[in-house]
Amino acid sequence: MLYYNGGGVLIDILFVCTGNTCRSPMAAALFAMHCASRGVDATIASAGLSAWPGAPAEPNAIAAAAEMGADLTPHLTRQATPALLEQADFVVCLAVGHARQAARFVPDGKIHVLAGGIADPFGGSPETYRACARQIDGALPALLPDFLCKASIVPTQEAHLPALAELERLAFSPPASEAKLRERLGIEHFHSLTATLDECIAGFLGVDEIAGEAFVDDLAVFPQYRRQGVASALLARAETGAILRGCGKIHLECRESNTAALKLYESRGYKRVGRRKGFYENPKEDAILMTMEIV
Repeated sequence: MLYYNGGGVLIDILFVCTGNTCRSPMAAALFAMHCASRGVDATIASAGLSAWPGAPAEPNAIAAAAEMGADLTPHLTRQATPALLEQADFVVCLAVGHARQAARFVPDGKIHVLAGGIADPFGGSPETYRACARQIDGALPALLPDFLCKASIVPTQEAHLPALAELERLAFSPPASEAKLRERLGIEHFHSLTATLDECIAGFLGVDEIAGEAFVDDLAVFPQYRRQGVASALLARAETGAILRGCGKIHLECRESNTAALKLYESRGYKRVGRRKGFYENPKEDAILMTMEIV
């Protein structure tokens, strides 16, 4: 199966785990089902960084996938070689360790860590495998906006700042000034990303990384570029960067009334962990605190 990202470029997706006997084949088979149900054709494969080629999927993985309508009986393991990783347009890793190994061979922008990482069920009970399959299946739909998004994601540059200051005024109260945005660019532990579409700035995201934890400070998209996967693509790149730099948790906050954003974050694996009463101004509103635990 093949699909295109809207610009006529073929996309190749590779799911990667350790042995290629449970997590990555389940993810590939279930993702193929998600794509089929949405009328999206795609090349979808799996491999293991420490796989013994030619072995079947784990029996419990076969059973768990079958309960969800996926057939793993034809699956045979294969090694995630440097050539295979380089060939893929997106490498979806099932744990942070896989991402760090993949980063030796491919650019960070190609790497995704599914929902912050999925614990290895190898050797566990049938219910452990079922729970793993359910967790994987719940996280997979969040990948499609990232893969289909046409935006280019780059580190924020000086030339981006006037447009980002305008977006700040549209999205936040109180907004950060252009001078404040410029000041933040010089902070070592602050990382800012800008999304562009058709050579126009579409959105941006800022992340503070302190003591091994990442804090998403700003995420905003111009109204005309919303619902095109820009926010999701920005988050995906920021998450990968934070993970590869050694962060063990990623935190963010959201207006309680922003149900679309809350749904996006939850689909990516963030959990609601608390609330800040009256945190936002104009209008006054509580902030919902959310955290992704990195596995």
